[in-house]
Amino acid sequence: MQTILDIIVPIFSLIALGYAAARFGLLSEAVGEGLARFVFVVAVPVLLFRTLATMSVGEANPVYLWLSYFGGVAIAWTLGTLAVRRFAGADHRTGVIAGISSSFANTVFVAIPMLQRAFGDAGLEPLLIIISIHLPVMMIASTLLVERAAALDAAVGADLAREPVPLAQMARRMAVNLVTNPIIVGIVIGVCWRALALPLEGSLDEVTRLLGGTAGGLALFSLGMSLTRYGLRGDLLASSLITVLSLVVMPLCVWLFARQAGLPPLWLKGAVLTAAAPAGINAYLFATYFKAGEKLAATTILISTVASVVTLSLWLTILGV
Repeated sequence: MQTILDIIVPIFSLIALGYAAARFGLLSEAVGEGLARFVFVVAVPVLLFRTLATMSVGEANPVYLWLSYFGGVAIAWTLGTLAVRRFAGADHRTGVIAGISSSFANTVFVAIPMLQRAFGDAGLEPLLIIISIHLPVMMIASTLLVERAAALDAAVGADLAREPVPLAQMARRMAVNLVTNPIIVGIVIGVCWRALALPLEGSLDEVTRLLGGTAGGLALFSLGMSLTRYGLRGDLLASSLITVLSLVVMPLCVWLFARQAGLPPLWLKGAVLTAAAPAGINAYLFATYFKAGEKLAATTILISTVASVVTLSLWLTILGV
């Protein structure tokens, strides 16, 4: 129990401090946005590069890790979409946003600092293997499904004013977003660095260590600051249901799949804890871009982040951390 407290308390204390700093005006919203951008554009990509450039995955097969994790994603996404469509009477686009909120875990701002604190840099290895395809897979699936949902809503008169986006334009936009995404850039450079067996030493080693070392704390603090923008604005019942899917059902599915696949213990724990992270801000970004389910996504982010104090503690206990 003491080990779990040593992991959980600092993580959520930093989130709470960030929230308090923004809530009471100690730091402006612009500062919070700047911190979040620094984490996303500089600190985390450098951390990913450094870890990938020096890590060794041994004999384990990453395909089984991907199948275990994205099997959980598929189940949570499907259940989230069906539940909101059936019980909340939501349109097709909002249903897709509910699915994204159920399955798009906050890998950058929560999973990275949590796994690093729990297992050291070795704990980042399974997360990095997941992240290496997570963003492309989730972005492409989300965009295609939302566009399909928009067409279905238009067909029944829910959104007659919205023109469907041409496939070529959609593909071009996704390709540009992926190629210019700092997380993807950091991963690609790290993989190439390791493949070429280049040394990471001297000043370069120290600079990447110092920059990468800022990722965890600043990610949590900036996440706390961002929570002031998300209030309880949506359907609390639907958001609570999605939170249960995100924090309980999805990691449970990943745990069962990972055990069945025979993943190494560290990979199993890393995959489950990544899946157990609260809903990420990407769900809200998709919601605002496609103008559907904004309140639902925002409320889910807030509720799942607060509730994850308890659920992450439970998962750490179950996994024997």
